[in-house]
Amino acid sequence: MKKSSSPRLYSRNEFLRGLSLSAAGSVLIQPLLSRLSAEVNGRAQPTRFLFVMEGNGCPPTQVHPTNLGLKPIGKRQQTIEETFKAEHLPRVLQPVKDYADRMLILQGISGRICGGGHSTYFGALGCFNTREGKHVLGPTLDYELGRQNETLFKNISLGISQRANLDIVFNSSASGANSPIATICNPQTAYKRMFAPIGDQKNLAVKTHLLDYVKDDIRTVQRRLGSIEKDKLERYLSAYEQIGHRHSAIAELDPQVKSRVTPITDKYRSSNPVDRLECHFEMATSALIAGLTNVATIASGVGHQDFSIVFDKLGVGLEKHSIGHALYNKEPVAIEASQKIRTFHFELIARTLEKLASIPEGEGTMLDNTLIVYLSDAANEHHTKCDEWPYVVIGGHPRLNLGGRCLTYADFNNKGHRTVNAIHNTFLHASGRPENNFGFKIPGLDDGVQEGPLSEVLV
Repeated sequence: MKKSSSPRLYSRNEFLRGLSLSAAGSVLIQPLLSRLSAEVNGRAQPTRFLFVMEGNGCPPTQVHPTNLGLKPIGKRQQTIEETFKAEHLPRVLQPVKDYADRMLILQGISGRICGGGHSTYFGALGCFNTREGKHVLGPTLDYELGRQNETLFKNISLGISQRANLDIVFNSSASGANSPIATICNPQTAYKRMFAPIGDQKNLAVKTHLLDYVKDDIRTVQRRLGSIEKDKLERYLSAYEQIGHRHSAIAELDPQVKSRVTPITDKYRSSNPVDRLECHFEMATSALIAGLTNVATIASGVGHQDFSIVFDKLGVGLEKHSIGHALYNKEPVAIEASQKIRTFHFELIARTLEKLASIPEGEGTMLDNTLIVYLSDAANEHHTKCDEWPYVVIGGHPRLNLGGRCLTYADFNNKGHRTVNAIHNTFLHASGRPENNFGFKIPGLDDGVQEGPLSEVLV
């Protein structure tokens, strides 16, 4: 029989496995292709994490459902599991009410191992006492979750600081003992680090935009993929476009080329914390969608040197240090200010949730495999002792029981109490790493309180 002269039709699996891309395409497109290949082979999608850590403490009542009473410390005899609906969410959580059925609120968990004061710094994600940020005793959770992923960035850390003149600070993440990870505060610096085209510098001079730089690779991929995959690729690429429509992120372009490049918008040049925080959420979301990383941390005024921020664009004239002190006296102006600032954080979280929920992945969306974890570096209050540490977890994961639940754990000396170590262990288990002893432990305290995952959350 005469052989057909028509070209051989490759299966999706063969194509994805044998695709050859340029240097830039290998870095910028390959993460998506790896996810598509995982779907073809029936492998589980990666678990993504976005940690949103706000400085200056989070009063537990501000994130507690209005239909549920919250007993004060000293009167919690046992762990209580309760449910809530969207209409029961307090003011600060109203921006994410559409995701109430994907939300888990944790109350009563302690973190005394982290010390206290104005901030626990690296301790919030590391489970150790930094002595006011002076000592980094081990890796933080975001790094541990990220280092097992084959992504360009193991984890990224972005943030805002009262020290607006600094491009980077060191306040929340670490890769190990005495090895802090920089929190990038300048959006332009972060943009250039994460989204600048990667490849030969000579060629970069004539490649004025990230998408233009990889367009040949994109066309190759789009011609060979089915309609569903093409749609995913389009959504993937739009993540880049959203953060700057032809922003220039290249420092050493030829002047003639620079004149043809649309400059970075004023928002990315702004030193105002509201603008900067918005930019950081955009970039963190885009990096997760693009597969440049599976773990991102946004440190909003974390640490004593960085948390006295004025959110004047939100109509808040007080800086956060004063707000924290005034909350002790339950001053109405401080309550209003803190709630307005916290609400803004959840408005930004809502944008991320909406974007993730719009992107198909596997049999669902990216939100089904992403966890957004909100907490404060100072646990429950300004001068914290870390006696109770509120957490709000939103998103999806096949092994975690979220869904409109509120868990209030028993007091420190009562049966059923748990420490922050257990939360960290839970997230590690969910990511495929069954860790039961993350961080440092309190000497003399029952190991069962500090070890293993939270049985009420991990399924």
